[in-house]
Parts: sequence; C-alpha cells; structure tokens
Amino acid sequence: MRAEPAQFESEGPAAEPGLAFLLPTDQFLRQELDEPDDSDPLLPPPLEDSFSPVEPTTSPETEPLPDLKTLLRPRFDISAEWEPEADGVEMISSDLNLKLPLYPVFGPPPPFLTAGYSFTRINAPVQLDLPRDLHQFSLGMSWMRPLNERWLVRTMLSGVFATDFYNTGSMAWQFRGGMFAIYRPNEEWDLAFGALATGQEDIPVLPVIGATWRPSSSVKVNLMLPNPRISYLISESETRQQWAYVGGGMSGGNWAYNLRDGSPERLNYREWRLVVGWESMPPPTPGRFQSPGASYLIEAGYVFGRKFEREHQAADIKIDNTLLLHSGIRF
Repeated sequence: MRAEPAQFESEGPAAEPGLAFLLPTDQFLRQELDEPDDSDPLLPPPLEDSFSPVEPTTSPETEPLPDLKTLLRPRFDISAEWEPEADGVEMISSDLNLKLPLYPVFGPPPPFLTAGYSFTRINAPVQLDLPRDLHQFSLGMSWMRPLNERWLVRTMLSGVFATDFYNTGSMAWQFRGGMFAIYRPNEEWDLAFGALATGQEDIPVLPVIGATWRPSSSVKVNLMLPNPRISYLISESETRQQWAYVGGGMSGGNWAYNLRDGSPERLNYREWRLVVGWESMPPPTPGRFQSPGASYLIEAGYVFGRKFEREHQAADIKIDNTLLLHSGIRF
C-alpha cells in the first residue's frame, strides 16, 4: 500500500532552527574535508609534502621524476545517489566536483581551486509545496601549509549559489570558509581543531574538532564529521587496493526557491545515515597529488531523521526513513 504523504509538524510559531539547520553539510564539507588518494579527510600529506622530490630507488636516468604538468593534473569526482520513495517523497542527486592544484608560487604544497555542481530532484506531493529541481554551484580555494614537523594549517573559502532558478536573489548566495590546525603527535593519530563559517546570520561561526586514527596499514578510523567511517583493507596488489567500510553521519543541503504563490523561501534538508561500502583505488604514490588511475566506490545504507525546514514557515516536514544507494568515481 502506498504510504500517505508526509505531514507538516508544527513546532510553534517562534521555533528556532536547531544547530543542524546551520551546518553546511553539502558539497562544501564533502569537497574541502576530502583528501586526494585517501578516505581520511584529515590525513595531511607526508611531512616532506606532496610536491617534494622523492628519493629515487634507481638512477634518475631510469626513473625520472614526474614533470610539473603531471603534478598539477586536476582531480574529478562524479557521484550519484538515490533515496527511494518514503511518505510520497523520492530524492535523486548527482554531483560533479573539480579540484585543481595551482602553481606553487610560495612553494609546495600548492593552493587548490575547487569547483562543483550538484543537481537534486525532489519528487513530492504537490501539497507539500517543495521544489522539484534544485541546483548548486560552488567555487572556492583551499590551501595547506606545514608549520613544522607536527603542525599543519588548512584554510578554505567558498562561494555557493544554490537555487531552483526562480529565486536567484540574495537567499541563493552563501559564503563559507574555515581554518583548521592539524596536529600529528605520532604516525597513528591526526587531531584537528578549527572553526567553520556557515554563511548563516544566526550562528556565523561553528567550532570544529575531529581526529583520524591509523592503528595499522590496513585499518583507518575517521572520526571527523560530516562522514565518519571505519575502513579495512581487504586486499592489495601492485595496481589496486580494495577497501570495505562502515560509516555514517549527517547529510543535506540548503537552497533558495519560490513557493507556489511566488513568495521567496529558503529550504534546508537534513538527514542522518548509516552506510556500508566498498572502494577500489590505486595505491598511494609518494610525491604525487594523486596516484595514476581511477577510484570507484559503491555504498548502500539506511537514512533516518529526515526533515525539511523552511526559514519562513513554522511547520517542518518530516518524512519516513528509507534506504540509500550511492556510487562514485574519482580520477
């Protein structure tokens, strides 16, 4: 039997959005807290950094170092996600992200140019007055600088335009940024401390704290939001690594759109998820921003705590739990 459409749930005319409403849990965090060639978002490059010369195991004539063009090759991430219908609401999304290393004017590691596009389709009953197609464009910069053998600082700044293409005013524009200090007390642990500018007026800055733990070469524990995970190396060859993982966290997005009567509104969607997945990637290559070859992942999960919040409406829209299917490729 088809589920009844989701219902509005009033939280009082003066209800204030919770902390989750203000978290930019979409592309900004997924891009900026993701490291090339590793699922650990906090793992900095080796202390000699990603663009330092690598000691050749053979003579320079037989094993030449990669040229600057190879080192500055961009990375692309493409992903797609489907959340089947629950309470009459189905969600489909796809992302395309670019991370481009720029010339290291101040020495390695270089700054990165980040750009992305995300498309989200919401199939929902008309009475919920939700947008159907949503678009998000982002453009930003990020930079990591080692301070010494133990400390590394990472900064990021991003501008976002998120809209249904009908409401393109100030509501659609968001400016986000952050700064993190990463401390490596030993080879197993990385600790991160910092702050994140949300682009929202009520709570403009949020503290951020997290860690990664690598007890062995085959186990990685990422304790950093928005997507903590535990990864285990299943198998490894000269050309590929096969990882299995379990994880979870928060996801969602924030867009400007027009209601059916034409009035402007801001929509926030949030959810919590538990996932299991598999990722195949080339082994890390010392001295490279990214290893040659492509990485693939596929994951399935359970999504709960799903809610649409609107800035000018007292009633939130809560929908039932559902499943999740996600796939992606990085090259």
